[in-house]
Amino acid sequence: MWLEGFLIALKPINLLYLVAGNFIGLIIGVLPAVGPAFGVALMLPFTFSMDPVSALIFLCAIHATCAYGDSITSILMNTPGSSISVPSCWDGFPLTQKGKGGMALGIAAVGSFFGGFLGWLLLVAIAKPITRFAIEIGAPEYFALGVMALGLVSLASKGETLKGILWACIGLSISFVGGDPITGLTSRFSFGVVWLEGGIPIAISMLGLFAVAQVTNMMEQGESIIQVKSAKDSVFAGFWEVLKRPLTLIRSSTVGLFIGVLPALGTTLASVTGYLVEQKYSREKAEFGQGAPAGLVAAEVSKGACVVGDLIPTFTLGIPGSITAAILMGALIIHGIDPGPRFMTSGSMPYAVFAGILLTQACLLLTGISVAKYFARIVFVPNAILAPLIVTLCFLGSYADRNAIFDVGLMILFGVAGWLSGRAKYPVVSMILGILLGPLVEVNFYRSLRIGFGSYAVFVNRPISLCILLITVAFLAWPFISPVLRRRKIRNMSSNESDSSPAGSVKAEFGLLILVLLFFGLIQWGSWQYSKDTGMFPKMISILGMGLGIYHLLILVPRIATRQREKEKYAVPKTCVSPWLSFSGFATYVLLFYLVGFPIATVFYVAGAAWIAGYRRMKILIPLSIGVGGCLYFLAWALHIPLPEWNFLNFIW
Repeated sequence: MWLEGFLIALKPINLLYLVAGNFIGLIIGVLPAVGPAFGVALMLPFTFSMDPVSALIFLCAIHATCAYGDSITSILMNTPGSSISVPSCWDGFPLTQKGKGGMALGIAAVGSFFGGFLGWLLLVAIAKPITRFAIEIGAPEYFALGVMALGLVSLASKGETLKGILWACIGLSISFVGGDPITGLTSRFSFGVVWLEGGIPIAISMLGLFAVAQVTNMMEQGESIIQVKSAKDSVFAGFWEVLKRPLTLIRSSTVGLFIGVLPALGTTLASVTGYLVEQKYSREKAEFGQGAPAGLVAAEVSKGACVVGDLIPTFTLGIPGSITAAILMGALIIHGIDPGPRFMTSGSMPYAVFAGILLTQACLLLTGISVAKYFARIVFVPNAILAPLIVTLCFLGSYADRNAIFDVGLMILFGVAGWLSGRAKYPVVSMILGILLGPLVEVNFYRSLRIGFGSYAVFVNRPISLCILLITVAFLAWPFISPVLRRRKIRNMSSNESDSSPAGSVKAEFGLLILVLLFFGLIQWGSWQYSKDTGMFPKMISILGMGLGIYHLLILVPRIATRQREKEKYAVPKTCVSPWLSFSGFATYVLLFYLVGFPIATVFYVAGAAWIAGYRRMKILIPLSIGVGGCLYFLAWALHIPLPEWNFLNFIW
């Protein structure tokens, strides 16, 4: 099997996708404030026509190299591409200031490779045992695993666990739209909309919640060109700095793998924990934060190990280890492959994917030491240019799913939801995981009840499901128990944080919660239109969501009055482009998409958005806009995407 898997991974077409994924991952990785989840979600629609193995190798390559690309801007400019590379700033940028930026980039490349390679070894070693365990468990255990994943990811809302659970309920409710996994009903919660009868495509929700929301923030920030210090030494100098620290490699990779295997904890926690553990035990602890190579090695190795480690529960149990792994799980589902035991027992496919992951680590090392630092120049591109280019890819990707302009509008709607969630500090990751795990949780809920002849005791009568549910309850209860154990400390913290939210954000959260309650009310009303088997689980989730929404509204009302009295303390932040102006631009782009076709609409949108954002160099802007429109038209032709025809005359008549 392994020989066959490597032969499949080494096919020319798969090697081509591997190299392309590495370069795309590096490009996206060095973009400020995006990250691997953004890159994988952005490229997901372009894998629809690929073979499943090629698609997974392509996306895994983006996942791994995007995580490394994040470190480039962290080291050279003290500007992390995303939160996973924040610890790389702490010692990477001081090394650059000392004229050792090249060595720091070498440490990042070699450290990421070693971490990823050790993670791959663990993946290969325990994949089969975990798969055998997964085959032996039944519907109650799978339901408990799904609940545990949703519960653990709810902890990502930084002390506001109930916010995470509320947003997970929204994701579950969205997953109810379309086909019913029990009765086969294909128009559940479509409310007469034809395009909703087949459900909401996973790619559309991911593009909106991540890519569109992030682009809106980029346009609002209006970043200017960043000045970067150039690296003065060789990248190869970082090799020895990694190899001469075997204990650091062992400690950091162990931390990264342990956190990666646990669902929903994420790469950020792995890199931060790996750095802190090394700071405690390293002989160089006094130099940490001032350019200690050991600190950078620890951050990169633990991050690299977690990037591969979080694929272990994704592939073996169907439970994503991180949000990026959740998107990869969505890719499996889109290609008709059930994550978990069915994937692991599907012949040579898992071996080919595992071989591709190993080749990805080797390719990451080669590109990291050769061309990675040149990709850092992308950060010189103003957001006024960069953001519209990303929007055009999002529009083409969302249209490519079902060749429907309706999906483009749906993506924008998810983008608004993602942006509002970020402003109100509600975790989008909980919503997207609810969308992904909704079918798994619902179908195993009903199967469990049938196994138990309608009795809910089936979930606690089986030892494995009971243990999983108890662990979940313990994790969810800890945020409420820990303040009791640390009452004084929490009281001091809360007093310091009480003024952290301006009046505008509190009002925005209030309005968002009103919309959430209306959404759950619509789901509750629709649930009564169906049979018990079809509507029972949506009723339960919508009732839980409405209860949590009402609770948050009640605790928000006093805060609105308080913030109203203190709003003069807060200055209105300067924005380059108002978010609502950005959303209006998206809507105009959709209209032009329909009236004059995608290429011409792209030319007008790129030029107009860049002009509004303050970029007025027409000698560059006009050729760039025309070039982007032409390139995307060629890309659509190459991928066999039928673009809408010119409808302007039909619209007039």
